[in-house]
Amino acid sequence: MATQTFLKAKQNEIGVESDLLTLCKWVREELFYVFIHDLKSENDSTMSEEGTICNTFVQRFMKLENRASIVNPDIHGAPDNEMKAYLKFLWSKGISNDTKGKLNIRKNLSMEKTAVYAAINDAFKSKFFFVIEIQPIST
Repeated sequence: MATQTFLKAKQNEIGVESDLLTLCKWVREELFYVFIHDLKSENDSTMSEEGTICNTFVQRFMKLENRASIVNPDIHGAPDNEMKAYLKFLWSKGISNDTKGKLNIRKNLSMEKTAVYAAINDAFKSKFFFVIEIQPIST
């Protein structure tokens, strides 16, 4: 049951892109460390529109103090049911394989995981090196 405000907000490409960036930043900063496992499947129930992470996102950004992070002017002042529908729309768009680049949640998670693994790898590299001098064997 979509209304005019929600439909108008969905069609505002600049607003949707800005809000997808907010969503990706939130997933990277808040959820990555909790859900560090590989989330590649679009059918993964944890990542689905009805899944735990989406519901956490919706609850977080339904709070008045977090609504300012959603910058699409077409959704400002919308009733709660429309705001919730818009946030679920953002989530669906953000996990879709059709969403490319920095707006794709899965790509952001993958890049974050790669960065963490690289940092762990660097931390375990030895800072010392040995010089081995080879001398000829005298006969």
